[in-house]
Amino acid sequence: MLFFKAVWMVSAVSLILLILLHSPKGDGLGGFGGQGQMFASTRSAETALNRFTWALVFLFLSSTVLLSGGWLDKIFSATSAPTPAVEVVPSAPTVNPVPESLPAEPATAPEVPPANSPQ
Repeated sequence: MLFFKAVWMVSAVSLILLILLHSPKGDGLGGFGGQGQMFASTRSAETALNRFTWALVFLFLSSTVLLSGGWLDKIFSATSAPTPAVEVVPSAPTVNPVPESLPAEPATAPEVPPANSPQ
């Protein structure tokens, strides 16, 4: 699980850097350090950068779905030591009988005259 989180973090940071390296109208950050001379033409450099960026997008999105769905927890917990099967034995229902010492019906309280009535 830690491995997938590390892959997710590295792909996120790399994706940010690669997107900053793209040059839609200017040189972008690719103009620093003379990285334009690494390839034979700027077209091949942009093509390679686009392919690598899309590969990182796929890696980042797939690892995001795997980590957020919780599927890796289920996969790794299933491959760990299996839990032994426990036999469930139904217990007998408990009956609470009424003791014979208690009256069958509750006793009624004596009537109390209202407080404002004359006696």
